[in-house]
Amino acid sequence: MASTFQLYLLLLLFLSTFSVSPVEGVTSSDHNNREINKKIVKAISDGGYSAMSLTLEMTLPTLISSTLSNNNATAVTIFCPVDEAFFSLKYPQPPLTLLEYHISPMKIEKDDLMSRLPLGSKIDTLLHGHPLVVSTLTHAQTASINNVKIKHWDIYNDGHVIVHGVESFFDPAFQTILYPWYDENRSRNSSSYGGSSDAGIISYIVLRRKLILNIAIFSAATWCLVEFVRRCWLLSHRRKAGYVGLDLSSDNEVFPYVR
Repeated sequence: MASTFQLYLLLLLFLSTFSVSPVEGVTSSDHNNREINKKIVKAISDGGYSAMSLTLEMTLPTLISSTLSNNNATAVTIFCPVDEAFFSLKYPQPPLTLLEYHISPMKIEKDDLMSRLPLGSKIDTLLHGHPLVVSTLTHAQTASINNVKIKHWDIYNDGHVIVHGVESFFDPAFQTILYPWYDENRSRNSSSYGGSSDAGIISYIVLRRKLILNIAIFSAATWCLVEFVRRCWLLSHRRKAGYVGLDLSSDNEVFPYVR
């Protein structure tokens, strides 16, 4: 009961940061849009994503309408973090920009993330200049974005609005650190969804080099540890057996002897 109260309190604080423009007139189109928004929010809630459902209840109409009008998009994909993500210390009160980072003005379905989009493909978001990056490895059983796994496919899908559930919030730092060439101010010709796969090849090479470096470091550290343990064991064994050290400075052949 206490956790539910904390969830509602947290979401009320979060939603207080949003401003929704007043409705000047009600048309049949507005009514239809409201009904669709209710269906989306209910589907998200029924799917077990209560926190995101409450968050989108107020913000969804504005976000979807602005996405479709400003990006010339015909579809929107929303990624919903699980409820536990809203209680993490990293995002105690997710800002609007983080919510925008979880909405893409593209139609992204399971087949796209599992097979069509190669590793390192860019997915544009409402947070301008900060795309998501496909991190699904070859032959992986589960798709992932920004190294966060997709947990629930098609929570809602009417062909125009698609909703998937993810294990946690996407961290923008993943793209900034590992794929800096996708930054808007660094490159305006980066490959995006449906574009060239050169970025996927580059990212694969980068990841492979990092993997080789990590393996080399691990191997060297393991060898040093094994050698250290071996020498300690030999020293302990010599002491227990009563052996003394050899005088290597002498020209005479000296053998270990027992005291």
